[in-house]
Amino acid sequence: MDRKAEKLAEVLCDHTLGNNSEIDYLLLPSNYVGQSPLIDWLSVTSVTFSYEKACKNHVNCNAGMIQIKSGLVCTCMIQNSLVTTPHNGHAYIISGLLTNINANSLLRLSDGRLMTYKEYYEQRHGINLCYSQVSFLAGQHIFPVQNHIQRCRKQKEKESSNALVELPPELCCVVMSPISISTFYSFTFLPSIMHRLESLLLATSLKKMHLDHCVQNVAIPTMKVLEAITTKKCLENFHLESLETLGDSFLKYAVCQQLFKKYQNHHEGLLSIRKEKIISNTALSMLGCDKKLPGFIRDEPFDPKDWMIPGYNCGSYSLNEETLCKAKKIYVRGRRKLKFKKVADAVEALIGAYLSTGGEAAGLLFLDWIGISIDFTNIPYERHFKVRAEKFVNVRHFESLLHYSFQDPSLLVEALTHGSYMLAEIPGCYQRLEFLGDSVLDYLITLHLYNKYPGITPRLLTDLRSASVNNNCYALSAVKAGFHKHILQSSQKLYKDIKETVESFQELSLEYTFGWESEKSFPKVLADVMESLAGAIFVDSGYNKEIVFQSIRPLLEPMITLETMTVQPVKELYELCQKEHYDLRKPIVSHEDGISSITIEVEANGKVFKHTSTACDKEMAKKLASKEVLKSLKGANFS
Repeated sequence: MDRKAEKLAEVLCDHTLGNNSEIDYLLLPSNYVGQSPLIDWLSVTSVTFSYEKACKNHVNCNAGMIQIKSGLVCTCMIQNSLVTTPHNGHAYIISGLLTNINANSLLRLSDGRLMTYKEYYEQRHGINLCYSQVSFLAGQHIFPVQNHIQRCRKQKEKESSNALVELPPELCCVVMSPISISTFYSFTFLPSIMHRLESLLLATSLKKMHLDHCVQNVAIPTMKVLEAITTKKCLENFHLESLETLGDSFLKYAVCQQLFKKYQNHHEGLLSIRKEKIISNTALSMLGCDKKLPGFIRDEPFDPKDWMIPGYNCGSYSLNEETLCKAKKIYVRGRRKLKFKKVADAVEALIGAYLSTGGEAAGLLFLDWIGISIDFTNIPYERHFKVRAEKFVNVRHFESLLHYSFQDPSLLVEALTHGSYMLAEIPGCYQRLEFLGDSVLDYLITLHLYNKYPGITPRLLTDLRSASVNNNCYALSAVKAGFHKHILQSSQKLYKDIKETVESFQELSLEYTFGWESEKSFPKVLADVMESLAGAIFVDSGYNKEIVFQSIRPLLEPMITLETMTVQPVKELYELCQKEHYDLRKPIVSHEDGISSITIEVEANGKVFKHTSTACDKEMAKKLASKEVLKSLKGANFS
């Protein structure tokens, strides 16, 4: 860990005095696979090196003796050894003798001057070399510890760090012998290996806490749990975002279904308020804190030079104890600070981890452990919406569009009824079904994408989900299927907005229904109806989500794929500015007569790129302005 020899002595002294913790690690170097014995005992015994034993055991050795600082040793013992040079306090690995270099050999200095090694040591260190004809040793600095975990670029080591150093034997003290350079090189992996083992043990402890609570035995791979408690900030080749996306959609699906059944007389607004109280970041983080989850979350990149031997509690190490649960504790350097959202993200990612490997039953068991009790089966649902469906809707036509036959056609009427449609015969509108259907579609599409692209990065999964699950996408699909013709509504403004949307859709002639390409806002009712129809099928089929997917998926075809996906312009601009270090300034927003105006401005390489767009809503204006600035940036010549 350190090239300074006194550091080694300090650690060994602390250990001898009993300042170590109750945890000890015995790390033994092994031979190559297939060799016998498995353990490299020669390297192990190198720690017991003494001059007395070296002289006694090598009396008849033909390698010859060589004078070092503490006396004579056999040449074979100085090769493959760890030595220190007290004049500069450094430690070196000796690989052999430099038979053509001794104290009288010439050394070229950095300024070009030539002098003998004898002159150099006398001028630089005030040392008079006594053995002018003895060959120097080929020394190499201890290998610098590297980070073998990070997925990001590997830092190039300085060439000098592995360069050979010519060492006069008379200045060297042997610490360990015999031990090879390759064994020392393997030591550089230890912090990374130990860090990974610590992380896996941490994930195992969290998994055991959950299993101790569960009646059923749920087999979840430890690596999956580790992925769920590893944030992007750790810079490893996995992190929690994909599982968080999946867990978030399942949580929303489970909670919305529970609330829909439990509060049968609540309208959508009250259901949404109750939902937010359960699944908000604040609520999830509080549940996570109750289970001591912050102590498990990994939120810092691994630095091998700051790596701390687990349980090592002495010297300059200042440790804080964080209790995880009864009889389980970890130690961390300094104080750990985690934002509420990171704890909430980890909760959602853990839901995703259990869901992806153990199915919905495992996901529900984890929800129960974290403090969210969901009952899918034991809550009876009574319909209070009874009408003669054929009077208001062409049921057979809709069933042919949806490829589904309704047992209770009044659900179809409810799913198509806007709040503006006031008739005594119709007791409500589509909002409750939309509340349910929104969560069902979100979960179905997220699960579909997660399973279809198991190897993609979390960022791509998030982008795919955003492109597939949004109001514009659903609205365009609804228009394509002709649902707009059958919406029961009595609002002139809504009628006008729908008519304009249909006209703009015909002009677009889109092959894929991203919604990004359109330069007009779509009435939310169109997306709502798609979601309410999904909710109606879900209820009518006895809460069978597979039937919902079979019915709704053809309406969303062709679904977005990795090959056809485009990134939302606002997000694409933000990511481009981050990557190229452009200055994305705060948008200038204004509202007048129901029209939003937004100015997006970016400074890139001394040039300013700016565009103002107006639209009926702020989000559309922002998208249009970002789109134009992106176009200008991509076409700019910065040479």
